[in-house]
Amino acid sequence: MDRIKTAAVILFILMVTLSSCIRDVIMDAKEKPQVVVVCVLSDDPVQTLQLSFTKGASLAAPPVLTDAVAVLYEQGNAVSEFKRGSDGIWRLEYAAIPGHTYRLEVQVPGYDLIYAEQMMPAEQAYVEVHYFCKLS
Repeated sequence: MDRIKTAAVILFILMVTLSSCIRDVIMDAKEKPQVVVVCVLSDDPVQTLQLSFTKGASLAAPPVLTDAVAVLYEQGNAVSEFKRGSDGIWRLEYAAIPGHTYRLEVQVPGYDLIYAEQMMPAEQAYVEVHYFCKLS
């Protein structure tokens, strides 16, 4: 009989402690996504630029960045503005010149101006080397 009372008390305690109400919790941190800029200048005839937002913890996917103005400057003078393609890649028909200094400015509504500067390295001379082994 004592075993039945003990089991009943344990069962009652377990039922009280383990039963609870279920409530959906929305994990919205209300963080503002950051702008991500990826651009590598080259002497190719078309420069590409990728603009995106970071994905916050509460988002299933990052927001798509479609509204921005990206301008490339060469030696302090505006070259032109990047145009967004249907694939989401921004393009500018321009071949960077070795030894010149470039500045990329990206303005996204609601964010501070984002910019980066670089000097395009001077052209490098490539030397082709062949190794020959004499087999005896």
